[in-house]
Amino acid sequence: MTKTKPNALTATPNIPLPTLLSVSAVAIELSVSTKTVWRLIWRGALPYCRVGRLVRIRSVDLAEFVASGTGS
Repeated sequence: MTKTKPNALTATPNIPLPTLLSVSAVAIELSVSTKTVWRLIWRGALPYCRVGRLVRIRSVDLAEFVASGTGS
């Protein structure tokens, strides 16, 4: 009989992962340039996370940013 170790994917009960958007995808959603999105990130107005070397923005954070109506 072979024992299998539970891993992180099989041990977690159907928790949906957040949708991660690239800087260019966020720029398209907001109808602004990628430079503007980078400025929002650098100012701390738009939260982000890193996946390796890539910068990604959670769709939930983008929705909160838009709902707040402020760019600062």
